[in-house]
Amino acid sequence: MVAATPPAIVARAPAFAPAPRAIVPAQRAYVPVLHEGDAVPDVPLVDQRGRAFSFQRTDGRVTVLSFIYTRCADARMCPLVSAKFAKMQAMLRGQPVRLVLVTLDPAYDTPRVLARYGAAYGADPSVWTFATGDPVEVDALAERFGIVVSRPLPGVVAHTEAAVVIDQRARVARIVDGATWLPDDLAASAREVAGLGTSPLIRAWSWLSASASAVCGARAAPAFTAAGALTILLVLIAVFGFTVRLAFRRAL
Repeated sequence: MVAATPPAIVARAPAFAPAPRAIVPAQRAYVPVLHEGDAVPDVPLVDQRGRAFSFQRTDGRVTVLSFIYTRCADARMCPLVSAKFAKMQAMLRGQPVRLVLVTLDPAYDTPRVLARYGAAYGADPSVWTFATGDPVEVDALAERFGIVVSRPLPGVVAHTEAAVVIDQRARVARIVDGATWLPDDLAASAREVAGLGTSPLIRAWSWLSASASAVCGARAAPAFTAAGALTILLVLIAVFGFTVRLAFRRAL
């Protein structure tokens, strides 16, 4: 008896093969950039003393804001901004203006780290706040002010710079892009927004500082002190007075 040969098994191809699905990256929500007159969002933050901080609770003070991170190694960026804030702290002491630096590295920059960093610049916590918060919310806040942030390597935050003056109602009064702004000019803007105005001497000081920066370059500007500006101003006044007296004598 011969066994029957089993039927051959033939694999049938499907009638159609589904096309592979393209991987579409997740779309980020559009974040509108703030402009002058816009209200600053009430993002929950924590200061260097571990206390809750809010831009909305101004206590009637004008706020000067910028962004840094403590591990920044570029002397032209965060350390320079912090040094300028230290100068403004001395210039604005006793006036209704508070200074705020928000870290762009909140996972590392805890309140304790920020307190140590602030102490290195002589920060007075009653005047100068270093703030941290949830990384997602901090990035969103920075983006609202037009700050572009990327993290190419662990511990490295590449970002653009800006300084912001916020009025007593927590609305944007002025935005200065970049890190080449002068502390004298920004302090003068803060005084103006606070309704304090500026004296002719202060205006002359700011003008002389700006002129020195234009001639010597932005890096030399921090060394141009109030005493230097006052000295130059007095010399100009003396020269002007001498010229007027000489012209008057000749006229006689």
